[in-house]
Amino acid sequence: MIKYHIKSKSPVSQFIEIKLFIPVRHLSQVRLQLPAWRAGRYQLANYVQNIRNLNVYSPAGKQILASKLTKDLWEFTPDHVGDYEVRYEYYCAKMDAGSCWVDDEQIYLNFVNCCFDVEGRSDEKIQVEVAYPKHFQSCTTLLAENNELFASNFQQLADGSFLASQSLTHESFEIDDVIFHLWFHGEVHFDLAEFKANVQRFSEKQIEAFGEFPVDEYHFIYQLLPYPHYHGVEHQRGTVITFGPAESLVDRMHMNELMGVSCHELYHAWNVCQIRPKEIMPYDFSKEAYHEAGWIVEGVTTYMGDIFLLQSGYFSLREYCETFEKVLNRESVNFGWQNQSILESSFDLWIDGYVAGIPDKKVSIYTHGALIAFCLDAMLLDENSTLHEVMKILWKRFGKPKIGYSLDEVWEVVLSQTEHPIYFNQFYDDFITGKEDIFPVVGKHLASLGFELETRSREDNLSSSYGIIKLDEGKITKLHPNSEASKKLMVGDLIKSQELISTGINLSIDRFGRNLEIELLISHEQLFRDHLIVDNKSNPKREAWING
Repeated sequence: MIKYHIKSKSPVSQFIEIKLFIPVRHLSQVRLQLPAWRAGRYQLANYVQNIRNLNVYSPAGKQILASKLTKDLWEFTPDHVGDYEVRYEYYCAKMDAGSCWVDDEQIYLNFVNCCFDVEGRSDEKIQVEVAYPKHFQSCTTLLAENNELFASNFQQLADGSFLASQSLTHESFEIDDVIFHLWFHGEVHFDLAEFKANVQRFSEKQIEAFGEFPVDEYHFIYQLLPYPHYHGVEHQRGTVITFGPAESLVDRMHMNELMGVSCHELYHAWNVCQIRPKEIMPYDFSKEAYHEAGWIVEGVTTYMGDIFLLQSGYFSLREYCETFEKVLNRESVNFGWQNQSILESSFDLWIDGYVAGIPDKKVSIYTHGALIAFCLDAMLLDENSTLHEVMKILWKRFGKPKIGYSLDEVWEVVLSQTEHPIYFNQFYDDFITGKEDIFPVVGKHLASLGFELETRSREDNLSSSYGIIKLDEGKITKLHPNSEASKKLMVGDLIKSQELISTGINLSIDRFGRNLEIELLISHEQLFRDHLIVDNKSNPKREAWING
């Protein structure tokens, strides 16, 4: 069995010392591949930058040569059979839901960051022992027994998280023989019983939608931080969520955010952790794994994470609409749909998927994908089906047997729920492979549920009338492509002063050290607008939508 021993001699240094024991039975070269990325974030992270002082020792304790073949691939040649030891240090100094952090209060690890895949032996069982003070408690998404952690293979190890601290708060509940754990590190400023009840309700609704839960035990691991933070990462047997500031959770608005990411990450227990595109089944963490399924992987999950808060009774209808309005308003300032389909944006995640990137190049697989998911759900309701039913079929056909899907296979399932395939195929051509404006269709489907999608001028006149979005200090961050401003101003210009005139506005700007005076005419149409969902009247379709 491959074994890891991990400890930190000096937690404030933020280094951990790792010993990897590899049993060698044949005198062939051994290759060690460190992951370059992790599940849930399709972006090279190059975790190797956090490694120092790697050495390999023979069964006799003699140091042997380890050659580096690529940035994160090592090789050594054994001279005897027996257990070889790889020693190295890893720097744990990034606090988010997918990284590692060690200090005097905690040891927090995501093993995909710091553990090697032994090439050719990825399917072997792995044991991990993490040393920590006796007065610490620990939790993990791996299987644990007597302070030892176990993974059936490297894929399972790479999916594992671990947290040990002297100040962990624990709650649990059970649904259909599945135990759900809630672990909190940090200050808890809210009613734990109420929080647990809300999590249990949306968990029950999700299990009801799929008919079963993929695993027998699940861990919600929360890092409640004293500074602003918001992040979540999915695992097969749990999720890690970082949120802050912790004291803000006394406010309903911030609690809604925490409940939203919690519900979102739980949905990933089916969608992505099990229901997965074939391109990432299994994961190859050594290089980019390109796929076009972002609208399913994250778009459907984003939509479902919010709709289950409504269907479980946590969200009022107004709160759900306010959350949907945020999605609409994020999307309305982005014109990337004119230049890239969501399939292309999904493929390009490895380039710029998690940064702002150049103006209006791409769409978000999260928010744009959520609008696609909403439209499909509304269309399926007209066919006496739902998006829930589609995902349940995908779970049974692909997720449960752990078979990767193709986009064509997913769409075949969607079409199996309708007697009007032409209507659905046109939607696919326009909004999934195509680059059409989805907002009119979103408005149409909201109307079918008894809502009206209204637009209104923004409080900031510069954005509504002139198509300029700026930071508080005056730096321009966005220009509407149909505005006069886009022909006279640059992203990065600093607005020093502004003066309204009869025909528009005069701006004094600093353009990277040059002072300029710019005159703009007022637009006869609203440019950047806010979107508001108005509740007109409920109808049977809405009731079916809310009841799931």
